[in-house]
Amino acid sequence: MTDDTETNGDTDGDGHGARSDAASQETVDRLARQYTEEGRPFARVTVVRREPPVSARVGDRAIVTLDGDLTGWIGGVACAQSVAIREAQAALRQGESKLIGIAPDPDTIDRPGLEAFPMTCHSQGTLELFVEPVTPVSRLVVVGDSPIARALARFAGELPYDVTVVSEATDVTGADGHVTAEDAAAMTEAFRGATWVVAASMGATDDVAVEAALAAGVPYVGLVASHRRAADVFERVAGRTGRAVEAVRDAVTSPAGVDIGAQTPEEIGVSLLAELIAVRRTGDVETGSVVGADDSTDATDDSHDTDDPETAVDPVCGMDVTVGEAAATATHEGTTYHFCGEGCREAFVDDPERFTERAEP
Repeated sequence: MTDDTETNGDTDGDGHGARSDAASQETVDRLARQYTEEGRPFARVTVVRREPPVSARVGDRAIVTLDGDLTGWIGGVACAQSVAIREAQAALRQGESKLIGIAPDPDTIDRPGLEAFPMTCHSQGTLELFVEPVTPVSRLVVVGDSPIARALARFAGELPYDVTVVSEATDVTGADGHVTAEDAAAMTEAFRGATWVVAASMGATDDVAVEAALAAGVPYVGLVASHRRAADVFERVAGRTGRAVEAVRDAVTSPAGVDIGAQTPEEIGVSLLAELIAVRRTGDVETGSVVGADDSTDATDDSHDTDDPETAVDPVCGMDVTVGEAAATATHEGTTYHFCGEGCREAFVDDPERFTERAEP
C-alpha cells in the first residue's frame, strides 16, 4: 500500500475522473496553438508543486476557456479542477498570471505571491498551480460603410485590437486592414481567426456577413438591426445554408450592443464596443436595444430574454453552482447550502462555522 494515488489508477481522492480519461498533453498543446491562431483567449494551468497523495504530477497541464471548459489534467474533478477553473477565469478577466495552492489546511501553504484554497478531496494532498492567461490580440471585423460601422471602427482603433473593415470605402478611420468582399465565400476567408464580427451595413450585406461569419466559426457574431429586419436576415441565411432558423438566431447576437439608450451612430458605436469588451473579459453577452437607423421604431426586442438560473456560491471552494443542479447540499441552522461535489459538502459538515461567513446560500 502506498499513500500516492498515482499507483492506484491515477484518480483523484474522491474517485472522480482519471488521467487516462483526460486529453493528452499533446492534445492540450495542439488546442492551445489552435486557440492562439484563432485569437481565442484561454488560460494555461500547470502543476508546479505537489505533495502526495494526489493524482497530478509536476508538469501536468490543462487549458481553461472563458466559459469554463477545461481540457487536460491537473487533478480531480471534484476538488482541484473546480478551483482551477474559477481562478483561471478570474485570471483571464484580470489579465494577470497567478500562483494558487490547494491544501487540506490552506494556512500551511499561504505565503506572499500565492493564493491558498482548501483541498476537499479525500486524498488530502497538496497542489500548487501556475495560472497563465493567454490573450492573443483580438481581431474585430466590421462589415459595412454605415455611420455606425465607421463609429465602431474608429473607437475600436483606440484599443489594442486588430480592426478590419469590409466595405467599398478604404478611408475608414481606425481600421488596420480593409477587405472588399461581397460574396459569402470571400467573406468567410476574411473572417477566419476573427474574435468578433459585427454586421452593420444597414441591410446591404448583413445576411451575407452573418452567413460567412457562421461558416468561419467566429465566436461572436453581432448584427445591428431591429427585431423585424434581423428576422428577415435569419430567414435568408437559414434558407441558403440549410440551418434551422432557430439555430441561426441562437448563434447571432441581435440586437447587438449594450442597452444604454443609444440613439446616434456614435452612441451606438460605444454600446457595441462595450459589449465586445464584456464578451472578451467575461465571456458573457448581454444584448441591448441597439437598432438600425433604417427602422429604429422596432426598438423593443425581447427575443433574447431568458430566465437566468438561480446560482449559489459553494462556501468551501467558492465555485458558482446552479441551485437545483448542485452535486450536493447540506442544511445548517435552517439554511440550505449548495456544493460542487461531495468533498466540499463533507468539509462543510465537519466544520460548518469555518465556512458560513463566506457563504451565499
